[in-house]
Amino acid sequence: MVRSGRNGAWILPGGMAIAKETPAAAAVYQARRRLSLDIHPGPVLVIDHVPENDRTGAKEGINIVFHGGVLTDDQASGIKICAARTGTAEPELTAFRFMDGADLRYLVASYLQSRIRAAEQQLSLGGIPYLHYGKPINKAA
Repeated sequence: MVRSGRNGAWILPGGMAIAKETPAAAAVYQARRRLSLDIHPGPVLVIDHVPENDRTGAKEGINIVFHGGVLTDDQASGIKICAARTGTAEPELTAFRFMDGADLRYLVASYLQSRIRAAEQQLSLGGIPYLHYGKPINKAA
């Protein structure tokens, strides 16, 4: 989990895809940019529709959680969070932390706890097939 520099909330690492970027490519880019991690996305574990939120200003979107693999000790010790947001002095992320179920209950918003629990359940089933224009991208397809 990573801590947002914007509001201090613990969130899953990630970001949005830009035009003409596949969700899997966005996951690779965001892991590298935000955590200095090279990952190869595995199966899709969760697809979560998030409605627009007038109170927070959040736009409607689709969140896709990929299995990012099991980190080696070297990968885990090499995690470095990104510095400042482009064009600002405000840090994009302020910390990262590996969490267990107790941590999640006390530190993570309930909607995100649900997303993580759904991902854990789906992981035991092998994930959802992820296709790009009908072609399998991962082993679950």
